[in-house]
Amino acid sequence: MLNKLICLLSILCIFVLSATADDINFSGGNDWSNIQTNDSAWEGQKIIKNQDYEKVINELEKRKNAGKMRAQKKAGNPIMKNVEEEKEDFLKDFIEQYPLLNLTVPLLVKDVEIPIGHYKVMGKKTDGKSYITLSQAYDVIATIPVNETNDDFGMDEINFAKIEVVNNNVLKLMYGSMAFNGYAYLYYKNP
Repeated sequence: MLNKLICLLSILCIFVLSATADDINFSGGNDWSNIQTNDSAWEGQKIIKNQDYEKVINELEKRKNAGKMRAQKKAGNPIMKNVEEEKEDFLKDFIEQYPLLNLTVPLLVKDVEIPIGHYKVMGKKTDGKSYITLSQAYDVIATIPVNETNDDFGMDEINFAKIEVVNNNVLKLMYGSMAFNGYAYLYYKNP
């Protein structure tokens, strides 16, 4: 039974191969010189310049953004604000930007050592006195009283914190923000 099946399959394969061989025409008459090239496939297509491409992309972006704007207006979230609101938003964002201070030596504040590291510096006024807080992540490491001044310490930025060495044991910590500028003299551990 198995022999009959194998014989039948081989005969079927021979017929299929002979039928397809006539379509392929292995007669030797075809060579590469007779194959037609497909050079005409690109005829009639327009060359697109970069400017045209950019126009189409910009138009698609406008349409995409128009849909977002309509959805935000429908949700009650106005996109276009008046100038005063934009200024207020800018100032709120600006005030929330706190400078970073890189301590390369340990500081001593009220006999408490502040270790080497990076600290976010924030200024605050309480009961008419000015303070600087040094914090890492959500932890306040130190609160330092400062002397308020109008001096900007030669800085171009509005929000800043920097340190200058006064002598072998004392540093001057300077801070500036929209609220106030201040400084404090602090002892440090000389390495």
